[in-house]
Amino acid sequence: MKVLDDVRVINDKKEYNEQGIHKGMVGTILESEIRSGSFYVNFIDSNMIEDDIGLPIDIEDLELVKDGGATDAMILDGIPKHNMDWWCKVENGYIMNLKGERKNKVPYDYNS
Repeated sequence: MKVLDDVRVINDKKEYNEQGIHKGMVGTILESEIRSGSFYVNFIDSNMIEDDIGLPIDIEDLELVKDGGATDAMILDGIPKHNMDWWCKVENGYIMNLKGERKNKVPYDYNS
């Protein structure tokens, strides 16, 4: 998962539900960096009263629906100060930066 990918919410949480986001909804990751274990995801739904809803969604509450095709160069362009140390994508269960370093030690355990 990375910026421009379409993702599905796989867990309901009170803080998501209060903003109109529910399990099964699909949105698009809009920001390159991962902050506090979350991607900023934008949701557009014709059934919503608002035009769209954007909020941070925890990585463990998302699954990839469609690869948006963002290259590492595109990701780097969206990271503050173009810092390659920022955590910015999830590959094979690991939170990674553009140097290929892994943040978590156990795949899919994003807090390890």
